[in-house]
Amino acid sequence: MAGVRRRVGAAAAAAVVGAALLVSLPARQASAASPLTCQPTVPLYGVDQGGDLTWHGHRDGAGGGASWAPGSGGKVGHGWGRFVSIVSGRDGVIYAVDRSGYLRWYRHLGAATGAEQWAPGSGRVIGQGWGGYVEVTTDGSGVLYALDRQGNLHWHRHVSPVRGGSTWAQGSGKVIRSGWNAITRLMTGGDGVLFGVNAKGHMRWYRHADPGGGGPSFSTGTGLVTGEGWGGYRDLAGAGAGVFYAVDPSGRLWWERHADPRAGAPVWQARRQVSNGWSGFTAVFAGSASCSASSFTGYAAGKHGQTIYYKDGRAGAVLTPRARTAILYGSPRKFAESTTDATVSTRAWVRLLPEPWTPSADWASSWLSASIGSTQDDLLEIATQYITGARDQTKEGQRYAGDAHYGPVGEDGPNEGSDFNDYLGLDWTYGEKVDRAEPEQKGALDCSGFVRMVYGHRGGYPMAIGTPAGTALPRRAVQMHASALGVGVADGGTAKPGSYAGLQPGDLLFWDASTDDGADIDHVGIYLGIDSDGGHRFLSSRKVVDGPTLGDRGGPSLLDDGTLYDRSWRAAKRL
Repeated sequence: MAGVRRRVGAAAAAAVVGAALLVSLPARQASAASPLTCQPTVPLYGVDQGGDLTWHGHRDGAGGGASWAPGSGGKVGHGWGRFVSIVSGRDGVIYAVDRSGYLRWYRHLGAATGAEQWAPGSGRVIGQGWGGYVEVTTDGSGVLYALDRQGNLHWHRHVSPVRGGSTWAQGSGKVIRSGWNAITRLMTGGDGVLFGVNAKGHMRWYRHADPGGGGPSFSTGTGLVTGEGWGGYRDLAGAGAGVFYAVDPSGRLWWERHADPRAGAPVWQARRQVSNGWSGFTAVFAGSASCSASSFTGYAAGKHGQTIYYKDGRAGAVLTPRARTAILYGSPRKFAESTTDATVSTRAWVRLLPEPWTPSADWASSWLSASIGSTQDDLLEIATQYITGARDQTKEGQRYAGDAHYGPVGEDGPNEGSDFNDYLGLDWTYGEKVDRAEPEQKGALDCSGFVRMVYGHRGGYPMAIGTPAGTALPRRAVQMHASALGVGVADGGTAKPGSYAGLQPGDLLFWDASTDDGADIDHVGIYLGIDSDGGHRFLSSRKVVDGPTLGDRGGPSLLDDGTLYDRSWRAAKRL
């Protein structure tokens, strides 16, 4: 929530959210504008064990530097231990719910300086019946969102937030959304944007289309997962525009920033520790309208050299140096298959750049302008054109897509060895070498053949056969893993990697799934994203299913369910 509900006990250790650290690129690539602006001093408050309210002024809300205003940590109020929920908006306005369910209004006149000055009337009751809410947040304009125990989201609008009157807009208290039972923490990002953290620690992005009037409409893309690892924090406070302050079980205070609050793409800046010693507070909250997103268009540099391209204040693309795989953010889609009830909804469109990304690429501007917003088949869509039940697609009499088998059936089931050209029934030339299509393998793709069909034949990535050389996509999974192609994303050696945080849709995944070849990599697939059940789902071609699948027949296509493809996952690469 924009403030925080009082909690007892510590949560599990905080996890790092995969992120990109935004800074300005040279003027030739970006204007002087910034994607984010914050007040010079962001007010944070903490309620200590004795009920005293302390003020802290963070002086770098936009960048996450550990700079604090003089007087930070000073006491500005007493008796705040009686409140079960506290949230703060704009101009020092604070709303607090006491144990009797009364909503009280305060206005801290020293919000920018830490002075112990309060507006006349502070502490007055402006509402009742708020004890039934488990989470409350405010966007700073008088709009409050409240979540009840049944998972219903209620809208309220306080007509006079600065003066503290008791008048509420017509319709205040109405339910505008239901089914939010899994949400354990609720925060606002301004302009109707809400962030909800569920029991799995996933953060979901929502945008209420009518914050001023309380209508029930929400924007396209509402409910998509935009971050992971949030269940490890004991306290969370939002400062607006995707800026969050989070306290871990050790009492360290972290600055986190969602880099696309306007549209909800899962793009984050690298978290930064800004303070410590916060474990003694029973509640932490921040001025929820302290930061705002701009209509910035241009480039910003990211963690590990990544580049984020903004268009009109929204994250349009994430680009990785030395990789050709680009993530573009556009219209949401849902991927499904008859072999599982789980689906994957995503705004990510995965495309191959003309060359490996470098910030000095002279083709970048024109390519991004032509590609962002395009709905032509991307690599994810192409991959699903070969899964169970996919319809046949032909061009000039040549079948180039449709439900693929794994390979011809032998004594032990389908045999591997079916490459993309076997599926097509076409001989393929590599320099002086010719790979003859095997008639019995027509319409079949083994695991690496599936990847080569998607990225190589359909996507245009260069391919090779025989001993891997350079960065061409080789024939076998073990060769793809060992070759110089792409950029390493995760590598656990002979064990499972320790985190999913760096994964992006379209990344290649590698497994040691078989027991008859030692510790060699023997399977490859394509990461798809977080599914409707909160699992990390992938696509691959497998023997048991007899072809490409994102489903659960013959073992779930998941990296985190404790079964075969979870236990045997070893690495990830980005082409």
